[in-house]
Amino acid sequence: MFKIKMAEANNVFLGNVSEANNVFLGNVSFQNFLLFIFIVILTFVLGSLLNILITRFLKEKVKPVIYKTISKIAMYGVYALGLYFAFVKIISFNIPAGLAALGILGIALLLPAVPVLQNIAAGIVITLERPFREEDIVEIDGTLCKVKDIMLRKTRLRSLDGKIIIVPNLSFITSNIINYSKGEFIKVVLDVDITLDSNKEKTAEILKKICYDNPNILPNVPKKKLNFITQFFALPRNLKILNPKVMVKSVNKEKISLEVWFWIWDILMKEHIISSFYKKLIEEFKKEKIKFG
Repeated sequence: MFKIKMAEANNVFLGNVSEANNVFLGNVSFQNFLLFIFIVILTFVLGSLLNILITRFLKEKVKPVIYKTISKIAMYGVYALGLYFAFVKIISFNIPAGLAALGILGIALLLPAVPVLQNIAAGIVITLERPFREEDIVEIDGTLCKVKDIMLRKTRLRSLDGKIIIVPNLSFITSNIINYSKGEFIKVVLDVDITLDSNKEKTAEILKKICYDNPNILPNVPKKKLNFITQFFALPRNLKILNPKVMVKSVNKEKISLEVWFWIWDILMKEHIISSFYKKLIEEFKKEKIKFG
């Protein structure tokens, strides 16, 4: 009888040891833990791959806002399904208990996450309100940029000198952003000084003629561009109110200061237009013997 009880005790002990050896973390075996890691990695790989494939397939067929939205929804959908399967089906993670544990540690976890959550919320606002879109020309902190990618927490911009600028989405909510792509026309103001003995009226005529002869200055707007602007911004077809203007800014004993107003329709051409204006101005002043003040 004693030998039988000892054998039963040994069997129970060996069984407990075998079960203990199979447990790696909590109630999760080592094999399930490896499978969990594999599925998590595979999930992120498949989600990212699907995002790339959808982007490449739709990039030339639809607008950026459409294909980027579809690709991101598909990617996050794969992430959600894969992580759900890994946590619930493989390691039997108790979601209600996990949420309760997060609730207990909520204060400690929430404080560092506040900036991240703010940027995510700002990204959602930008997506819904669409103050700018991909490929729009915007100005932020005095820098002119093209919007390249609007992400959940941040937006990627490219400045005109080729720099890639990453801006947290919260900055677009708290700062003033100028969107030139949604505007109508851009006003340019230039100063021209002449000597007191120069002919002011003739100078004004020269300045206006330079503006009228420039194909990138209003009222010289390509018909296709004018139709687009008129349709979306309900502008009158008569653009005479935006004709170039020349005014006397100030007069003193040394010079006459004139101010030239003109409007352009392509912000990316602004520097080029100003440069060509001054080049032509130098030529005309030299020909008409007008002296700069």
